[in-house]
Amino acid sequence: MNYFTALLVAAGLPVTAGLSTAPTTTAIPVAVTARVSPNPAPNLVPVASVQAAYQTMAAQAQTPALPNSTIAWLSSASASSPLNPAEQMIELINQVRQEKGLAPYTINPVLMQLAQERAVALANGPFTSDMAQYGWPIQMEMAAGLQAQGMGAENIAEASSVQEAFTLLMASPPHAENILNPSETQIGVGVAPWGSGVAISELFMGPNT
Repeated sequence: MNYFTALLVAAGLPVTAGLSTAPTTTAIPVAVTARVSPNPAPNLVPVASVQAAYQTMAAQAQTPALPNSTIAWLSSASASSPLNPAEQMIELINQVRQEKGLAPYTINPVLMQLAQERAVALANGPFTSDMAQYGWPIQMEMAAGLQAQGMGAENIAEASSVQEAFTLLMASPPHAENILNPSETQIGVGVAPWGSGVAISELFMGPNT
């Protein structure tokens, strides 16, 4: 008689035959990155969101494993930078890609426009990549006439600054995977005011087809 069964007997309660005493586990949702083809299935898997990844980030080391040169770039960046916020994010992304031996992203003007619209939608809420007015990124990209390999990848973030958003994204494996994906070659970034901070959409795709 195990401990759990003894408790039932002592309390005068019936003992169910074959009752398992194995502990139950609860699945903890984690952020995942969806990679969809130009012809997506009807039910798309949500792309990674920074909000969903905060829980896993908290369990990691407080200092993200960023290259020293990238950390130096973050430290030297200031509000007086001639770059606008979207350009600052692209500079950060291309900096870390080059440090990893990857080709820098090229800026796609259409992706830039789409990302800016999505950033504004994020700032107005809710925080999701499945936007009521635009749908998933690939749906918006296809509606805009884009045709490329690896369409549909997006990182979204809400943070106090572009620098903080970049640090959070790089500290989250599924988001860093988008940033450092060697198969992706084109990028669009949108940044919109969000309270006292910023809302950011990053769209990634491969070569045009």
